[in-house]
Amino acid sequence: MFPVSLVGPRITLREWQEDDAPAVYSYASQPIATKFLPWETHADLDDTREYLESVMAAAREDPRSTYDFAVVFRADGEERLLGGGRISIRDTTHRRGDIGYVVHPDWWSRGIGTELATLLVDFGFTTLGLHRIEATAEPLNVASQKILTKVGMTYEGRIRDHMYVGGTWRDSFSYAILETDARRRPTDDGSGR
Repeated sequence: MFPVSLVGPRITLREWQEDDAPAVYSYASQPIATKFLPWETHADLDDTREYLESVMAAAREDPRSTYDFAVVFRADGEERLLGGGRISIRDTTHRRGDIGYVVHPDWWSRGIGTELATLLVDFGFTTLGLHRIEATAEPLNVASQKILTKVGMTYEGRIRDHMYVGGTWRDSFSYAILETDARRRPTDDGSGR
């Protein structure tokens, strides 16, 4: 399935484009933005271009197993790229997937992460037909843990030495939501209120 576009109250998730590189680099080059992510801070614009090349190539795979999106904020007729979101199908037999996201630090604490995660979860259940969607959060990343809880995910435990990032092992907190949980989830306008 390509191209895909998901529209929320304030943001649109769309396929990546080559000319997105400077906007991606503006957050991917900041250690504060990548501190809790499973990938290294981009050292230069070439790192960002390589990343975009890989996700744009993966978007055209058939069958497609990963949906990696640019997060675009819409207001007053203008658009601004301010992050990325991903949903991956991890197991087709068991209908299991996972999500991940990053938002430019200038846009933290505005409900963007919650709206983004909500769009990913809804897409996973309604369009991709998943039964279970998982996510992990670094134990010190309280903001991401709050987002996952707000979208209806349940904390399932600590995964020890889950990722090797920046030359060290780190734990992750595991979260998940089932399609039956999503049907009971209260609707959220994405405002973070």
